[in-house]
Formats: sequence, structure tokens, C-alpha cells
Amino acid sequence: MKCIELFFVGRTNAGKSTVIKELFGLKTRTGKNPGVTKIPVRYELGDLIVTDLPGIGFRRGLISSQSILREITEKIRKRQQPPLAVQIIDAKSFLKIIERHSRPLDVDLFEYLLDLEIDPIVAINKMDKIEAHEANLNNIVSQLGMLPPYRQWIDRVVPISAKKHDVSELRWLINYRIQHLREINETSTA
Repeated sequence: MKCIELFFVGRTNAGKSTVIKELFGLKTRTGKNPGVTKIPVRYELGDLIVTDLPGIGFRRGLISSQSILREITEKIRKRQQPPLAVQIIDAKSFLKIIERHSRPLDVDLFEYLLDLEIDPIVAINKMDKIEAHEANLNNIVSQLGMLPPYRQWIDRVVPISAKKHDVSELRWLINYRIQHLREINETSTA
């Protein structure tokens, strides 16, 4: 049976490790300051390998963003199927950046994953810290190049709040994608 790799990627302090902790009940290192995850951390769960990558965008004492992206690229080149990816976006930070008329690094990361033929699940985290959810979610998907309303992207975009234990929709979508890959793997080996 082929292993399925699930990457968690995103900006520093977006909540990747907290999401992994909530989804899988794993002991992960988390903190208020950016850069707690300094190197990729892998968890083997049967035929599923969950990889918590360091955040992109904060460099002091961490692996550079280019190193992280190179690792993802190398993994893909070595595999017959691309890994699954969950891109965690901090809703509050993302919206602050676009208020300043800047392009969030999250958009570049999303486009990079698409260029590698990875269809990432976009988990928009920290929803408990923003208001006007519908309008802001529509704004975020628009910045990612998807047409609003965000609800038409339920197979790709999931609003969550990991610290409030609100990850059930993300869990369902990840399980759906994993099951789909397992079926493909079974068909290809038969």
C-alpha cells in the first residue's frame, strides 16, 4: 500500500501546528511567537504521513522559505502522485495585509502549489478573530484568484478556528481527499 503524504503549509504563526493537534490529537509544539516549528516535523499514522512544515515568511533562526518550497518540490518529483496539501491562512493577518494594499505571501504560496499541480485545501484559520465572515471570506477567495462567493468552493476552502476546536469541516474534507487517493492507489495496483 502506498503512503499518502499530507503537508501543512502556510505563513509563520498561521496555526499549522495547532490545526494538526486538533485534527489528529498529536502532541505538537505551539506558541504565540512565530517560528516554533523550525524544521519539518513528520508524523506517521499508518499509511498517512502528516508533515508540519515551518512557516514561510519569518526567517530569523529558521529554514528559509525557499528551502521549504524546495522540499515540497523535491517530494513531488520523487512521487508518482502529488502529496495532499492543506494551506493554512490566518484570516486576520491576511485581511490586514490587503487593507494596506499589499499582496499577501499566502497568494504566492497558493499559486506555487497550483503550479506544482497540487490542489490545496485552503483552511482559513482564526475566524473567531474577524467579523463579517461572509464578506471577508469572499474577499480572501477573490485575492486567491477564485470567484466569490466562497461557498462555491466548499471542496477547497474551509473556514476554521483551531483554537476554538472548530475543525470538523476541514477534517471531513481531508478524509474525503485521502479516501479518494486510497481508491486511486487500489485501482492502480489491481
